[in-house]
Amino acid sequence: MESKVITGFDMTERIRDLCSRADAFVVTDANVALSYASLFDMNRTHVVPAGEDSKSLAVYEQVAHAMLGAGCNRMSTLVAVGGGVVGDLTGFVAATYMRGIRWINVPTTLLAQVDSSVGGKTAVDLGDFKNILGAFHLPKEVLVSTHFLYTLPEREWLCGVGEIVKTMFLSRRVHDALSGRLDRLLSRDESVLSECVRECIEYKKHIVEQDFYEHGPRKALNLGHTIGHALEKTDKHRLSHGEYVLIGLEVEAYLLRDMLDEDIYDEMTECVSACNVTVPDFSCEEVASACLKDKKNTGGDVSFMLADYEETREVKLSLEEIVRGLMLWKLSR
Repeated sequence: MESKVITGFDMTERIRDLCSRADAFVVTDANVALSYASLFDMNRTHVVPAGEDSKSLAVYEQVAHAMLGAGCNRMSTLVAVGGGVVGDLTGFVAATYMRGIRWINVPTTLLAQVDSSVGGKTAVDLGDFKNILGAFHLPKEVLVSTHFLYTLPEREWLCGVGEIVKTMFLSRRVHDALSGRLDRLLSRDESVLSECVRECIEYKKHIVEQDFYEHGPRKALNLGHTIGHALEKTDKHRLSHGEYVLIGLEVEAYLLRDMLDEDIYDEMTECVSACNVTVPDFSCEEVASACLKDKKNTGGDVSFMLADYEETREVKLSLEEIVRGLMLWKLSR
């Protein structure tokens, strides 16, 4: 099974028709509901608070109760209209409601469009730990309408750019689409944006089709995420996910610099610098300890991805190596 991905600039009418279907139940967040109110039949729409806190068991339970109240059954279709939080939450509800029902994803942020919308990973957080409770459950369709992106605030835009920059060092096609044009992407140039979104989705679909359950090639998508997630947890989510990924790309490149191709190292650090992310102060020991709790780890060491386009591979570092590397990185800045 694979998702049918449909991309275009403006699919407002198609999305409105989808949300009004008799078998559809829509989940969106407060920001999207306010900005695009005409899309929704509020009698069959559940609005969750915007932000990471909605990826919780409490909100999951609220959505399920709302679906029961609306008469949803095994033939119903759950529709997620929103960013990655809405997609992850809604997909997890779809994976478990009456042991699994269809769902359709309509991602409205750059991050969701290029990353989470096509992967089939669904989850909620457990306390401060991201995506601990979840399931693999592909949406039936993904409708990617890039017109949503021009109303994004700057932080949400940069969040998606972080994932595009990550993919740039996993896929030569994405690298070729973005190389030398990052400034145009940052300024929301339509031609560069459309090409990057399309290439990132194609790469993600290709990887997912090879390795749906993340036992092999799909692990490459975790590039920048081990440090990124650890910082996100210890910094209490004060930045966007993509900003933490950008910082994670730079820090992980530094930790693995003796193994990393010199040209990749230089270009990666230049790209992160161009994005102008403010690095929060952090405790090296706390971040290293958070890395140990990452669900990708096996044994006593921490899993990192060594960037090399299609040849990206997994390497392991000990807690002591991470602490020492983080200290040296902070001194080098």
